[in-house]
Amino acid sequence: MTSTFYGYSGFYGEHCLRSSLEYIYARYLDYMNIGWTYEHKTYSLSNGVRYKPDFLLETGEYVEIKGAFNFQYDLPKVQLFESEYNVKVSILQEKDLRQLIKPTPFIFEHLKHEWKSLAKVRGMNSFGNKNPMYGVNQTQETRAKIRAQAIARFADPEFKEKFLNSPKRKAYHQSRKGQKTGLIAPRYTLICEFCQKNFEVIRHKVSQRRFCSKHCSVQAQHGKTSITNPGIQALAYTFALDNSEKLYSLKLNKLKEVFQPLWDLIQEEYNILDIRTICQIVVGKPCSRKEFLYYLRSYVQNVRGATGNIEPVELEDKKPLG
Repeated sequence: MTSTFYGYSGFYGEHCLRSSLEYIYARYLDYMNIGWTYEHKTYSLSNGVRYKPDFLLETGEYVEIKGAFNFQYDLPKVQLFESEYNVKVSILQEKDLRQLIKPTPFIFEHLKHEWKSLAKVRGMNSFGNKNPMYGVNQTQETRAKIRAQAIARFADPEFKEKFLNSPKRKAYHQSRKGQKTGLIAPRYTLICEFCQKNFEVIRHKVSQRRFCSKHCSVQAQHGKTSITNPGIQALAYTFALDNSEKLYSLKLNKLKEVFQPLWDLIQEEYNILDIRTICQIVVGKPCSRKEFLYYLRSYVQNVRGATGNIEPVELEDKKPLG
């Protein structure tokens, strides 16, 4: 198997898949030895809409992979396709794929990480034969429909007036002539929470930006504490003693849920947001949240003695494939 990925869209074998969910499903089909083709054919429906299902299985079943499914727009199209071509279409979303691969050695997050880690460049490389529409020509009938629709739109005086006087259209022609477009997004002034300096952002970034630079962001979240902090260690030890039973019955996929009150308390009192920094302060060395859990379990045993009647509950170990 050779895979070359370009951002969210990439190649798995000879197929240009468009999402990590499609990649996960393709890996599952290959593992189960189920033959499949991707975007086998574009079908024309009676309402004039064209529809191209994602996967066609060797069983004759079509499968549509959806991250978010628009029931108002997509479902009628799928149902019309099923009725007119007398076929079955299964719609799989992320929760369905998670259940589907449970009996296999795959781990969902590992496959998603595999998809991203194999990426060679950012964005989508869709030039030449890497473009899914490469070599696909529109029929004369399709071209005639597109032309008729364009003529119908410009026959509407309101649409024509709006199109000809569009600021974006004027700006485009000005830029082609080397002129300044004058389309400058309004700027809003914010105050950096770390250095207290003013900085400007565009409108849709106002609610997202708290710091003027990456340097201030890192310093605010990671640089306000030393590697040792007795106060934070005391909070962690008190939390461990108060929640000792939970620590010994805690599954590794529930770490965030149990430790969140501790993270919130440390953030409120010491303004430290980074969990890795907190774990390093308490344990004394860089570690994961799982190692942090084991450290607190060991601390509780040292303080209260062995708890022979409590057995730690761990997730079954599963190793990712290839």
